[in-house]
Amino acid sequence: MAGLGFGGRSAAFAAALVLALGLSSPARADPDPDYPSWDEVEAARASEAATQREIARLESSLADLERRSGEATRAAQLAAEEYLQAEQALADAAARASDLHARADAAAERAATSRARVTAVVVELSRSAGSDLSLRLFSDSVSGTDPEALLSRLGVMDRLSSVSQGLLTRALTDRNAADALAGQADAAEDARERLADEAQRAFQAAGDAAAAADARLQSAQRSSDQLYAQLALLKNSTAEVERAYYEGIAAQQPDPPVNPGNGNGNGGSGSDPGSGSPSGPPAPPSDPGSSDPPASDPPPSGPGAPDATKAAGAIAFARAQLGEPYRLGGAGPDDWDCSGLTMQAYASVGVSIGPHGSTSQYNVLQSSGRLVPVEQRVAGDLLFYATGGSTTGTKYHVTLYIGGGQMIEAPYAGVPVRIAAVRTFDLVPYAGRPT
Repeated sequence: MAGLGFGGRSAAFAAALVLALGLSSPARADPDPDYPSWDEVEAARASEAATQREIARLESSLADLERRSGEATRAAQLAAEEYLQAEQALADAAARASDLHARADAAAERAATSRARVTAVVVELSRSAGSDLSLRLFSDSVSGTDPEALLSRLGVMDRLSSVSQGLLTRALTDRNAADALAGQADAAEDARERLADEAQRAFQAAGDAAAAADARLQSAQRSSDQLYAQLALLKNSTAEVERAYYEGIAAQQPDPPVNPGNGNGNGGSGSDPGSGSPSGPPAPPSDPGSSDPPASDPPPSGPGAPDATKAAGAIAFARAQLGEPYRLGGAGPDDWDCSGLTMQAYASVGVSIGPHGSTSQYNVLQSSGRLVPVEQRVAGDLLFYATGGSTTGTKYHVTLYIGGGQMIEAPYAGVPVRIAAVRTFDLVPYAGRPT
């Protein structure tokens, strides 16, 4: 999370007011008793050592605020992604149930046709063999009936009997197939109903997590405004300058150790980074953002080079959505979530990156060989975020890289589509290259 994303005007005004009034500033409310009060901050200006101690205390408070806000935001993004995965599972189950119902209906029709054919043959056999055949043959020979005609009739009946056996076998097979498919369709319908309930619960959980994150961010906004103003007072700066500096630090938190393996889901934390497949791409540096190429840098040459025209088209589509609101499950035209935005941005240039969901899109790009080491990212690539930057499991966020160390994203509830600096915290070590 690239800082808290709060406006700095009120904080800057507060800092200016403090600087103008000196030590005789009016009393102000302290939104969180765990953070330094204005009296403590102003008292710290009495000596250089006290000032430095209070600056360190303020920095620690801001780091704690950023950490707790980031945890709440990531929890909301994870819950949103789990809902999207539940929705995808429900859609798959509904499609399977529909397909099985159609196949079961078709099998029932075939079974009915086979049964009708068996019935017709049985009727014909009954009509042709209503009396003892040997007695009819003897009577007809005595009365002068042509024996060849009788033998021909007998042959027809034998063939009818043989055909009837085949038809009966086919009718039994069709009936068993129809029964089996009907059972599978019923089971699929049960699974669909179960997954519908799970999707509903996931939706509720995502909404609860978003509300909790919003409450945390609202509280953080109140606290951060004061903390930045206090820090600006001690450092003879402005709240806006301090906010930009510390949010930049927060955006580049060091990543936990992750073994990226070979980029195909074979890596995992806690194992030797060199134990992945030797054919896989190397792990990126610990801070990919520090070597980020400027937007004007040419894309890499070779078979992995992107289609610049389509990448530019996807970026143009995403830029056109700047300022539009976030909505869980949003895929346009007027509201978005992160994967809905990336999905539609590339759909606008005729490129499929997979279904709605960060995890699904990563898996589709991975399975189609469209991942590159994240330090090789270029404009148009997709950046993914997962707990610890893991290449396995849930990807809770996806963004569209636009070059120059920036990306377009639909971040979370309450924050519209925006351009933000690339965050390396939780950044997956492989970027998706759709084209």
